[in-house]
Amino acid sequence: MIEPLLPAALRAEDPSSRNSALRAGSVSHPGATRPPAPTTPFTYGRLALYPRVSASFSYSEGILSEVGRPTNSYISSVSAGFRFDAGRNWALDYGTGWTLYSSRRFKNSPNHNFNFSGALPPLGSWEAGFSQGYSYARAPRIETGRQTERQTVTTSGSFARPLGTKLTFQSSLSQSLSFISASPDSYSWSSSNALQYRLGQSASVGGSVGVSYVDVNPGVNMAAVTASGNFAWAVSPRLTMSASAGTDYRWIFSRGVKSPTTPVFQLGGSYQLFDHTSFNASASRSISPSSFRNQLLDGTSWTLGFGQRLLGVIQISGSVGGQISGYKASRLGVEAGRKDDSYVYSLNAGTTVLRRISLSVGFSATDNSSNRRGYGFNSRTYSVQGGFGF
Repeated sequence: MIEPLLPAALRAEDPSSRNSALRAGSVSHPGATRPPAPTTPFTYGRLALYPRVSASFSYSEGILSEVGRPTNSYISSVSAGFRFDAGRNWALDYGTGWTLYSSRRFKNSPNHNFNFSGALPPLGSWEAGFSQGYSYARAPRIETGRQTERQTVTTSGSFARPLGTKLTFQSSLSQSLSFISASPDSYSWSSSNALQYRLGQSASVGGSVGVSYVDVNPGVNMAAVTASGNFAWAVSPRLTMSASAGTDYRWIFSRGVKSPTTPVFQLGGSYQLFDHTSFNASASRSISPSSFRNQLLDGTSWTLGFGQRLLGVIQISGSVGGQISGYKASRLGVEAGRKDDSYVYSLNAGTTVLRRISLSVGFSATDNSSNRRGYGFNSRTYSVQGGFGF
């Protein structure tokens, strides 16, 4: 999955900024909020460069090198990258790295992540944004039960216009191209249109309708319409919550296969108990083409997490989550019916030295049970990481 990027103007929290309409409601600008980076000496006028490097070393036991074969391995990785800001409206981020496995059952692999994002000059009352991303990695995946090569290319644009003081219209267009080794390639195009209404300064309600088309090669193509409503509420400065729920109406272009109607939802919330103690929770359900030919993946997941600062310098974070994954046939004669039940646990501790150097240790565990032989496993990973960046 490509992590989106926001330019400086869209990282601002001031609701009066000219791009606030793109951040309001359930349809957001292509990008995920991230805090402003520290100052950097690599600046020229409105241009700024933020380089970074990092390394990690871990030991993993029980990860699947192929279906039915749990494997232990030491894993070393190094990476480098940069973020480049051109003024407040445009940003580019690129990172690359190399992962080495001690076990010969895994292939050593490079990885690449690229994001380019920006806010276009306003045209009257309209505001618009654009994002382009690319990622490449070869890593073990629960779904395929083995180390899997994956490339993803995403392109998206968003548009917003206020309709009065409280109502906002938002629209987005996106394209996603996915190439997975030993799996069908998929090409998807989607559009979403939404209305968002502000209830005072702390809450909003809205609704959206999205349409999508997925070309699976080789495999069965499909189209979908998703209608949903959403609600967001900042109950207090310390407590926020959001929810959206709707229905996915999917058409499968294969004779004799019933097109499914699936309830979908997203829930989220966060609570700042004390200044340095926080909790968060989320849950979701979605349906999409799986990595297996002529099958759909129906997934329901949840996560609980916390963050705690100790002694003023050490940040502790942890989470526990689960996912139920069901596979359904999209063509007659295809053997489906696999069902996985996964639990993931993580705990990390880190600190920052001299403002630029980050150090951390971590532990994670994944327990996956499956009704199909070879896909169940229990893995544990112990890691240390370090990095330097602006």
